[in-house]
Amino acid sequence: MKKVIVMMVMAISASVVFAQSAAELAKQQRALNEINMKMLNTKPSKDARKQEKKLVKQGWLVPAGGKTIAKQITEVQLLGEELMADENGNPVKRYILRSAQAVSGTFNTGVATARANAQVELAAMLQTKVAAAMESKLDNQQATSITAHTVEKFHERAKSIIDACLTNTNTVLSIYRVTAQKNYEVQVQVVFDKKELSSRLKRRLQQELEQEGDEDLNDIVDSVLKGEL
Repeated sequence: MKKVIVMMVMAISASVVFAQSAAELAKQQRALNEINMKMLNTKPSKDARKQEKKLVKQGWLVPAGGKTIAKQITEVQLLGEELMADENGNPVKRYILRSAQAVSGTFNTGVATARANAQVELAAMLQTKVAAAMESKLDNQQATSITAHTVEKFHERAKSIIDACLTNTNTVLSIYRVTAQKNYEVQVQVVFDKKELSSRLKRRLQQELEQEGDEDLNDIVDSVLKGEL
């Protein structure tokens, strides 16, 4: 695991701060992909095995035939560090991670409910941050095509815009334990791919706000997704 982190630091140190050509960006992404593949092939970490022991003592289980808790935790850890090249060729975190829990009569229903809870939480945060970025441009009277009407229209359509962009999630951890009432308490970790989310969000904003090709909207999406989520 330490070797993987060192490789990541080297990749970040080697990054450039100016815009690159498509060929250069593709080359940098291939290099990052090699690092990411080595990360995903890493055996369960010491920390993951320690967490697994604690969770097992608390009664948490995996479905029959599922990956061990330690393996799932390790994948969560590695995906949290996975890199991609941004529009300037700089390495940035690729995935947004969210955890959630739910209690249900069946395991599958519990997983679906927990996934939905994670999506609702992220959707609310994205809606707030995109609206704030729009209002900031407007309030600071920057040279922008964002108007009060644009902001108003976003508030009206924000839920449908954001929800449509969060339909493709990947569950990387799912464990359960049976409660005294014979229900399933489920815990999940889901990931959202920033690259795909960025593309969807830009396209959806342009369509819904009728500002096709507007670079100001693209800049807002880039700034939001580079921030803390």
